[in-house]
Amino acid sequence: MEILFVTLVALAGGALPLLIRWTDRHLHTALALSTGIFLGAVFLHVLPALSEMSLSSVVTQPIPEGSHPGVDLSHVHGGDSWLWLCVLAGVLAVYLIESLVLRTHDHDEAHQHRAVSLAALVGLGVHALTAGIGYAAAQSHTHVGGALLFAILAHKGFEAFSLTTVFQLAGAERKSILWMVVGFAAITPLGMLLGESISAQMGELGMGVLTALAAGTFLFVCLCELLPEVFHHREDSWLRVTLLVIGIAMMMAFEELGH
Repeated sequence: MEILFVTLVALAGGALPLLIRWTDRHLHTALALSTGIFLGAVFLHVLPALSEMSLSSVVTQPIPEGSHPGVDLSHVHGGDSWLWLCVLAGVLAVYLIESLVLRTHDHDEAHQHRAVSLAALVGLGVHALTAGIGYAAAQSHTHVGGALLFAILAHKGFEAFSLTTVFQLAGAERKSILWMVVGFAAITPLGMLLGESISAQMGELGMGVLTALAAGTFLFVCLCELLPEVFHHREDSWLRVTLLVIGIAMMMAFEELGH
């Protein structure tokens, strides 16, 4: 039943923008809300999760003989730097793919929007998968699992909504967007169904790399692509700022629901 709810919420959120006839001005205004949701996802969900993984990798290392727990062990902290290196790799990968592979002299803007939409799909897809795996792992703790499910339901629809608006901005065909929504809606349920198996196969290292790459992708897409696109024109600037803040506030509220 939980899987059905998560799927339906994502499908509804992703389909909603397709029911509206957008002008370019209205689409960019809606994109402000979507960008706020993306920013909230990366800074309030993905990066904190990565930080917990990083801290865990340090805490679980054996304390050198003769050391006191309160002594500075900064010399063992290098083991977690690979996670942040993967974040950097995610940022550079999206930039290089967009600049060297997808961009042409004739269709710079169209290819840029397409690259942004695909990068956003990858980043949110990884985030959705890890959320499903986290829910599967929390099932042994009923109160934790229930709160996490509520948080997943709360923001899943808005993330799907945001993805659809980004793909619309890229000029994707309606049929392609629908298939994207269906695929995205299935990712978290897949993580919920196969969470234990996926986690065992990938291990802590694999999950850490995935999360770090997603964080890097998110950072580049949000700060270097979506924000400039939202404020590309000066009209409705304060409305767009307001929607941006609302999107961030929504993700903050949903993050609190998960605790």
